[in-house]
Amino acid sequence: MDRLSRREALALLYERHYAELVRLAFALTNDWALAEDLAQEAFVRVWRSWGNIRDPRSAPAYLRTSVVNLARRSLRRRLLERRAWRWRGAGDLRPADPGETVDLLRALACLPARKRACVVLRFYLDLSEADTAAGLGVSVGTVKSQTAKALRRLQRLLAEPGTAPAPQPRHDQGGA
Repeated sequence: MDRLSRREALALLYERHYAELVRLAFALTNDWALAEDLAQEAFVRVWRSWGNIRDPRSAPAYLRTSVVNLARRSLRRRLLERRAWRWRGAGDLRPADPGETVDLLRALACLPARKRACVVLRFYLDLSEADTAAGLGVSVGTVKSQTAKALRRLQRLLAEPGTAPAPQPRHDQGGA
């Protein structure tokens, strides 16, 4: 990508990584429309900061990191909106479908944001522990421990179909 113009390099990045970024954002937010918006916003950010990217080969990692950060911001915003609705007396906005069979996305939605991000980046995008750590801005040890805890929780949730609670908005980033 070194000899390509900025426009050509970004077009190539878009062609190669857009679908992956939408899937990543969806796995983090469980909302297709929002996932598409977040992926597009990540490309806008790359476009704006292209001059600051020293090695164009690092752009895919920059895009993934942007999507993760944008998803976090979006989830925080949704949490604040839900709290505001509840404060105004709008009632409980959780989906009421406890009899529905628990699938992987529903189980993932029950995890705290950092654990969910670790699992999605490691197993959905097949990133290494080091790449996952870099994308999340944490240590490799944190990725290992958060992933192990998340997998144990997912195993419990998926072992007992219909018993997982409806996903709750989380205000913590790492969770225990």
